[in-house]
Amino acid sequence: MTEYNFDRLQGETNFDYLKRVSIDKLNKLHSMDWIDIKEMFEFQHSAESLRKYASGWKLEQEAKELEMLASDEKITYKETTEILADGSHKSDKLIRMSAEQSKNVDYLLSAHGFDVESWELINAKNNIWNVHSKQDGVQTLYSSKITVKPKVIGFDVTKFLEKVNQEVTPVYIEDKVTDGTGLLEVPLFDLHFGVNTYESYLPVRDKILRKIQSKKWDTIFFIIGQDLLHNNGFDGKTSSGTPIEKVNMNKSWEDAFQFYCDLIYAAQNESKNVVASYSIANHDDSMAWAFVKCLGIKFPDVEFDTSTKVRKSFVWHDVFIGYAHGHKGASRLHENFLSDFGKQIAVAEVVEIHTGHIHQETAKDKFGVLVRTLSTKGKTDDWHDDNGFVGAHKRFQLFEYLPNSLEAVYYI
Repeated sequence: MTEYNFDRLQGETNFDYLKRVSIDKLNKLHSMDWIDIKEMFEFQHSAESLRKYASGWKLEQEAKELEMLASDEKITYKETTEILADGSHKSDKLIRMSAEQSKNVDYLLSAHGFDVESWELINAKNNIWNVHSKQDGVQTLYSSKITVKPKVIGFDVTKFLEKVNQEVTPVYIEDKVTDGTGLLEVPLFDLHFGVNTYESYLPVRDKILRKIQSKKWDTIFFIIGQDLLHNNGFDGKTSSGTPIEKVNMNKSWEDAFQFYCDLIYAAQNESKNVVASYSIANHDDSMAWAFVKCLGIKFPDVEFDTSTKVRKSFVWHDVFIGYAHGHKGASRLHENFLSDFGKQIAVAEVVEIHTGHIHQETAKDKFGVLVRTLSTKGKTDDWHDDNGFVGAHKRFQLFEYLPNSLEAVYYI
């Protein structure tokens, strides 16, 4: 609420002064209590009586304003605008419109001076008056009060993927692997492309390629997302709209796409099955989701899971792998995964849950459920530096499984 001026106006009588402050109280232009107003003006009746008088004075004022409008005289109506702390705007105007127009969101936005492409209506309240004019007859006016907020501009996913279909050449494998052993999990968490580049990750790519090409695998499983991209758009913000260091999103996307294309192409040539799953995170939820959709178009022979569940799982023989970014419910991961996937966990010989987010490696074994927080080899961005997530080992981890055991952990 903007600061209200309680000073008496020049030439204003005590009674007019009382009426103005009381009517403005009804219009919520200030928050002074009715008892305080009564004492301020030494009003002889109760505070409740003052409130009722004020309602009558307000009706009288509105009637006079409408009478002036009907006689083609300039109406005195206190139009107000207010900018709230959360970025929303309030507007109060007297508007000449029809009943249908009063229900039209775009009309209300335009009538109050807001661009319909940039603002969205939160709520609206319209008080109706019928006014008689000798020239125009009976007209309907509205004291219109609306609250609006800036519209979050997104992108058309359908059109985007249609364009990708036209421009991306799919990769098909003719001589597929027919016999392989073991599962290789590739969970590259917190890559933060934009802060990091394809060039800076070439040593990582090359080490992973050597591991992929070291044998013929039964299955290679990729977890993709997990703050793959540093920004969630072109305005330097995270998924929740938090401003962070702005990166070049064109290069970020191209670097990340080339990086994963190199790995997935190699995996298809060295494994019977290639599976990839999108894992939602706090930096890039929608952009990373679209990224994985694009990979699905590029590699139609790969099985992609693009659901947006926070906690997800992958089962191979007697191995259960749970995964989540760790930005939600980090303190209850054991309990939440047991609640979501209790039956699968109960029959598994190996239970691993992998998370990221804090860029530091930890492990906690609780009743045979091993929760690992995985580290990253990416550079330390400003947010993690400011919050003290520094000094950790810079490395990624790959996991090799046999049908009923964890065979090895590889540091990359």
